[in-house]
This record gives sequence, C-alpha cells and structure tokens, in this order.
Amino acid sequence: MLPRIPMRRSLILGVVGLTLAGAFGVGYVASRSAGDATPIAAPATIDQVRSALAARYYRPVPPSVLRLGSVRQIISALRDPYTTYLDPISYRLVRQETASKYSGIGVSVLPSRHGYVVVGLRDGPAAHAGMHIGDTILGIGGVPLARSMPQLLGPAGTSIEVQVQRGGKRLDLRITRELISAPAVHARLISYAGKRWGVVQLSAFKTGSTVLLRREIRSMRRLGAAGLVLDLRDNPGGLLTQAVNVASLFIDRGVVARLKGEHEPAQTLRALPGQATRLPLVVLVNRFTASSAEIVAGALRDNHRATIIGERTFGKALVQAVDPLDN
Repeated sequence: MLPRIPMRRSLILGVVGLTLAGAFGVGYVASRSAGDATPIAAPATIDQVRSALAARYYRPVPPSVLRLGSVRQIISALRDPYTTYLDPISYRLVRQETASKYSGIGVSVLPSRHGYVVVGLRDGPAAHAGMHIGDTILGIGGVPLARSMPQLLGPAGTSIEVQVQRGGKRLDLRITRELISAPAVHARLISYAGKRWGVVQLSAFKTGSTVLLRREIRSMRRLGAAGLVLDLRDNPGGLLTQAVNVASLFIDRGVVARLKGEHEPAQTLRALPGQATRLPLVVLVNRFTASSAEIVAGALRDNHRATIIGERTFGKALVQAVDPLDN
C-alpha cells in the first residue's frame, strides 16, 4: 500500500526491473514508511532527491545528472516517464489510483509521449462528457499537463475543461467532478455450448480487489460455472501486493514475478497457498493491460494455469515505489 503522506512532497522512483518469462508489468510498493518525528534540519530537497536516486534507483545514475542544478532538470535528464517529483496534490492523484472512492472525473491514465493516454473509464463524468479510451489528455484549462494533472481531482460539483487528442483531432471537454465509486470487480454468467461460464472483469488492482474477486469466484462456482474468463482489458494495474494475491487465487506457490534492480537484491515473489479455484481459465488482455495486470497475466501463463487471448500488452517492466521527502 502506498504510504500516507498527505502534506509532504514525494518522489516516485522506478526502483526495480521486473523479469518474467512472459509479460512485463509494474506495481506500486512502499519504499519506506514516513516517520512521525520531524527532522531538526532537513537537507535541501535537491540533495534528498540526489540521495534517493543514488541509493535506490533501479539503474545507475550518471554523476553528470546528479550534478544538475534543479530537481526538474535531474528528473528530466533520467528520461524515465515513471520517475516523477510529486507535490502534495500530485501525490493525492497517485493515491486515488488505489482508492475505492475519490472525487474526480473517473479515468485511469498512463504516460505517453505526448501526454497521458486514457486506459480506463469508470461510469462517471469523463465518460458522460464524451471521453474515450485511447484519448490522450494534453492539458487542463489550457495549462500543459505536467503542471495541471492534479486538477483532475477536486471537490464534487466543480468543473474543469480538459484538452484531449483523438487521432488527428483536438477536443475540449467540459467535465464536472463527481464522487467516484470505483468497484474493481464486475462479474456475470453467460451460457455457451450448453454450459455456464463465469466472466469476471477486474478493472484495477486496488486495495480489497482480491477479496472481491475471491467472493465472485466462489459465487460463480456455486452457480455451476464450468470455467472462468478473467477480463484484464483496459486494466492499468495498481498495487503489487494485490497482483500477487490475485495470482494466488489461481495458482498455488508458483512464481508470480522475479524482481532485480541496481540497488535491490534479486527477489522472487511466489503465490500464496489457498487458491480459490482450479476451474479452467482464460485471460483477456489488450494494449492497455498494464502494470500489475501484466504481472498476473504473465504469471498465469508461465505457470500453465491460463490461456491468454488478446493483443500485445502495454509493457512497462518496472516496479515503482513512493519515496517520501522531508520538506
């Protein structure tokens, strides 16, 4: 779970490379907890950023990058879209991705070359305003995205104007924020070839996703499902712990992922005992299946537990951590 540091600035670091025989992914892990004690004399922010990168970044950082004169210059020189300096409002946006309720517009996004691509839409304000999966958010209120992304969050009932690109067209969408309830699991039974099949859509790896998924699997079994379809399309990922727990519902003690980084010892994450079902399993993926969703899809394939159907997935290949700073 991400550390709760509401009024501090933080640094999100790509800290570990992920190796799988199959797909690649990313999850969020906590690098360390924030202590309650306030330091007597905190180092300058830029020195803290340099220290964090030198000690915990997943690959070597050239000395010439660490000598740059501002945090913005250092982060930019890394050329890594997944390492970002967060102010308190931006950090709230990151935490929203793993929360079950928040006030916003109901989108999940991933970095792209020109902005943030929309990879998931709740039944909420953005969808109702006409935003589509695959749109690229360029800015908010005419302000470039790098400085305006936190504005996606805000009090329910307030409005923002979001600039998006769809193919060769640019659109301005007026969106009114709402309280978004974001259940991660949707399930239904379908009939095919004289049998009943359970279809379970997992929209994100939020806190509590595994509990909800286990409950739906048990319900499908009681209703006589002959097999399951796990739909991970448009799933942008989330918590690494939830990825391990979800994989554990289908495999028993198999390898889920192996992690390796410049400053981290090699680590093998294994499924936990107590799988929920041995029913035949198909996993659906597409190009917006990312992060922890890729970890689960790869683990299920590599352990010969599921057939994977769909498109080439997003391919992030990093596990990220939130590193709190003292300012």
